[in-house]
Amino acid sequence: MGPFDIYFASSLVTYLPTLKVLSLRCSMLYKDTLICILDNLRCLEVLNISHCLLIEVPPPPAPRRIVRQLDKTILEKASRLREFLTCMRDTCIMCQRTRNDEGLMRWYKYNEGLWKEDEEQKKTTFKSLRSFCLFCVSCGDKKPNSG
Repeated sequence: MGPFDIYFASSLVTYLPTLKVLSLRCSMLYKDTLICILDNLRCLEVLNISHCLLIEVPPPPAPRRIVRQLDKTILEKASRLREFLTCMRDTCIMCQRTRNDEGLMRWYKYNEGLWKEDEEQKKTTFKSLRSFCLFCVSCGDKKPNSG
């Protein structure tokens, strides 16, 4: 997919404001972009940032740095979500692969079906929502049936 930057996040906020489920699994994700998503996608219920390469970009001349643990601000903002899937463990093979691939996963190098492993484990989350595109699910104008 490429880096999930502020331009991509702004497009989602503008054109998909009712987005319910978003998976950015194994992507390069900027910290300010994550905050933008959490602040502005008010209908979001499920966010998967498992195995993401989370990057913080401080003002110059400070270099970019990899965030190894989510801070209190992000956790508080994510607390409104029904589900917030994360994995940032140094011992996790998928986290290692994302870092080695610099946030641009080369899926062809790995087992077939590996790209959807986290989502398969949470399949019940996605059942009542219709597919929108390769990496996200949207309910559009309708609410999922609750009966």
